[in-house]
Amino acid sequence: SNPPVLNQPNPYSVEALQERNYGQGELSVEYAWENKPEFTRYYITYPSDGLTIHGFVNVPVGKGPFPVIVALHGYIPPSEYKTRDYSTRYADALAQNGFIVLHPNLRGFPPSDMVTRRGDSLTGYTIDALNLIALARRQAGREGIFKNADFSHLGIWGHSLGGGIALRVMSVLPEIKAGVIYASVSQRYSNVSSGYTVYDLEASSAAFSLHHGENDHTVPPAWTKTLYQQLLDLGKTVEYFTYPGQPHTLYGQSDHLFIQRMVIF
Repeated sequence: SNPPVLNQPNPYSVEALQERNYGQGELSVEYAWENKPEFTRYYITYPSDGLTIHGFVNVPVGKGPFPVIVALHGYIPPSEYKTRDYSTRYADALAQNGFIVLHPNLRGFPPSDMVTRRGDSLTGYTIDALNLIALARRQAGREGIFKNADFSHLGIWGHSLGGGIALRVMSVLPEIKAGVIYASVSQRYSNVSSGYTVYDLEASSAAFSLHHGENDHTVPPAWTKTLYQQLLDLGKTVEYFTYPGQPHTLYGQSDHLFIQRMVIF
């Protein structure tokens, strides 16, 4: 007779993500892309679920040690996506202030391998971020771009789609100390609508910094207000800022203020 099948967690759930292994293969530094006075931008590729993911890493000039931030972009139509997308300005501001920044083009965003978008509650994208963290952490302290990386001080930044991914990553990795969640799709992929655990905010030991433009017609500002209340109810350390008259991606003085708050946080 066949052995009984144990109850497997839903493959898209936090439980399933926590049971996986990450960091198979090697992260490759393809070339130094740009030399800035405060940091160098390197073009990278790495494997994730049999896909090749592209992106960049910003490494500050100096000896460090440098804390590490993972920066996750929002949705851009793949036909328009470029590796140096709008979120580059936030990654660069962090690097100018002494953070190593890992900025992947997630699966389906060229030139990373293309896949069809699917209703997996951002699981594939989350796996791409978790593989990047594991591969980079393995190189910490070795000769190379991560020689001075301090993975004991690990943070995450995400805008829109990327904010939803960041919340999933934080649910899996309690060692993440800080999360900047910017106009995030925080309520679209919820435990209630999915029928399985998408986020486990209780599992995260991070401090949270929430930001949302009040005139956002892409992601409802009320979603971030709800997230703020959820985090307060869990007793988390959380700050919450809204930006009057601002759309989904902040601009002008509001964007400068957001960057200032992000760096201080």
